[in-house]
Amino acid sequence: MLVTKVGLFHPICKFITISPLFLSTGLSHICREKLQHAMIQRIQSVYLILVALCGLGLYFFPVVSLVPETASADPSVYHFNALQVDRISNGASELLVRPWPILVLNALLVSGSVFIILQYRNRKQQIRFTHVLFLAVLVELVLILFDAESLKSTSGMGHMLSFNVWSALPLLMLVFTRLALAAIKRDEALVRSADRLR
Repeated sequence: MLVTKVGLFHPICKFITISPLFLSTGLSHICREKLQHAMIQRIQSVYLILVALCGLGLYFFPVVSLVPETASADPSVYHFNALQVDRISNGASELLVRPWPILVLNALLVSGSVFIILQYRNRKQQIRFTHVLFLAVLVELVLILFDAESLKSTSGMGHMLSFNVWSALPLLMLVFTRLALAAIKRDEALVRSADRLR
């Protein structure tokens, strides 16, 4: 809905904003506010979409791995993501367990990010939900670290935690959620400022 409206009225508003015919009218001021509002809405939507994409990535890429610490240790390698824990031994992959708390929480985070985008008409509600989203991402990060340590203790001696580029996904979710929250607050401050001017 918002994208459609912006797509239709953005060129018209831009013309009114820069046209000398409308500079002295209130219409130019209103269109300038609409353009600023649409721009910020797009920014926070992009951040929330990135949160959702990072959450989806947690299902497909190993966030943490357990690798043999020495050559004499068990050669099995363990890969941990939000969907499952796999053990790879002699080229064969075996599903060990599904981390259900993380699996369910991550699904809620992904769907919650999309839900917050759809609440663009109610910025105060967006702010509240984004605060909850940020806390939920923190909880997920703690659960991932806790489960990784638990896996290390149950896999036996001779294994160490190994992090890779995908290990940054939960941290990126935190960063993008914080950026989205800041963008929504700027949007709300802009609207309040415009209301005071009226």
